[in-house]
Amino acid sequence: MLIYAIISIIITSEINAIVFERRKSNNQDIFEYYFLIAPIERPGFGSLITVGTIVNNLPVPWIKNGKFNLIGGFGKGKGENEFEGQDIDAYGLTIIDFPIFSNDFTFSPARLAATKYSISFYERGIDSDPDRKLTIMADRVAQNIGEISYYFLDRQIELFYTFFNAEVDFYGYQDFDGNIVSLKDVDNFGSGSTKWTERWGVLIDDTDFRRDPRIGYFVKLDRWQWPNRTPQESSWFQYDLETVGYIPIIDMKMILVLTQYLSTSKVISPGKVEKYTCTEQQLLLYPKCQTILDEAYKRDLDNSKKGRGTALGGFERLRGYPEGRFFDEHTNFRGIELRYYFDSVDIDFDVIFAKGFLAEFQLAGFYEQGTVSPNLGGNFWNNFKDSYGLGIRLITGSAVARLDFG
Repeated sequence: MLIYAIISIIITSEINAIVFERRKSNNQDIFEYYFLIAPIERPGFGSLITVGTIVNNLPVPWIKNGKFNLIGGFGKGKGENEFEGQDIDAYGLTIIDFPIFSNDFTFSPARLAATKYSISFYERGIDSDPDRKLTIMADRVAQNIGEISYYFLDRQIELFYTFFNAEVDFYGYQDFDGNIVSLKDVDNFGSGSTKWTERWGVLIDDTDFRRDPRIGYFVKLDRWQWPNRTPQESSWFQYDLETVGYIPIIDMKMILVLTQYLSTSKVISPGKVEKYTCTEQQLLLYPKCQTILDEAYKRDLDNSKKGRGTALGGFERLRGYPEGRFFDEHTNFRGIELRYYFDSVDIDFDVIFAKGFLAEFQLAGFYEQGTVSPNLGGNFWNNFKDSYGLGIRLITGSAVARLDFG
């Protein structure tokens, strides 16, 4: 029904907006660039020194008013886990909204790569132990990403398709009990394995400004198709619905932002779990050996038949918790944020490492609640964790930089 309504709007009308007209800025299309040097420390991965650049509104001469953005950088550092002390090399290049035939039809490619790569996942459930983690390790990982977008009505409606093709030389994983399991000789998990992920979606951004909205509403519906990341894990579909409302309280200086986010999943194919039997020698040394293995088998078998909704924690949802802290088959998140805009400063700057236009400062306070659940019963609607904090935003001619403290 949503897709039908969108197509009807496009075909039967010649309007330039759904409800809220886009506000214009004399500085939103200016050329900007920033060069950054920053240390990055990510638990479970390692520490790096990175050099990066952001370039906004690069011209495309053969497209009328054609512009695109670019983000790139590289880093060097030291790994963690089984790669403790070993060198990490990483780089990335992302092109955003490169116009194909017009600014309404764009392609956004990216290439990301790293050596001695590790990523950790918490246990399933809203009450999971924060100290128990599963860590997947790869000698090398590279990901090719491409997104095709088609826009309507001054980019208030977007249809998009995204693919992620990961090339991985798996090393192994460390399970929740600290055991190291090699994946080098496992089918589809050795050297040169590939993992393919897809996303389809529609986005309605009926606001006055896509980058910095102050009135209107935002709706995004998308479907992900995920591969398994360990032999025991299932492959699954993930369905996400995000709705956001922007309500001006005092003119356009104080804005109330309300967010509701729902995510659910459906298993495509279950994972493969092997059952092990303790040897007589192991039973002699550890009498509870078989009991421990049977409990692990039961847990892994149960998880192998489940999907994953969007995780909570990190930069976007439940910002007071680590990235990916909570996940299960279903996710329910809601948030409220109050934003205050200080008077415009309108400062042009052009120094060695940066060129642009600083327009405004924004101060925001937020409160969030979220939960994850294996079903849509009572716990999905009332067993919430919460997070709160403050955020600072710098609004430039073509970008928004944010820093949140939760």
